[in-house]
Amino acid sequence: MVDAAQRLAELDGILTDLLGEAHLLGELPQAYRLVPLPLDEPEVAAKALAWAREAPNPEGWPPVYALFLQGRPVRLLLPGREVEIGAQAA
Repeated sequence: MVDAAQRLAELDGILTDLLGEAHLLGELPQAYRLVPLPLDEPEVAAKALAWAREAPNPEGWPPVYALFLQGRPVRLLLPGREVEIGAQAA
């Protein structure tokens, strides 16, 4: 069985590295809550969604969903728009 918290930390690290390399940081809101969502790992995705829904957010920061497929980030769901990142991740 997969440790969802550990897997989410791994995915966060992958995305953090990619954001700097691909110059995607400028696409992100000034403040946000990153929610990694592995589309092919339902247990891990469920944990991420539960955290996003239940964790305190007194600042009111918007969520940014990072969609992963086979361990690779493919798309960012930002407030009001989407950014494809699959080409940079290949």
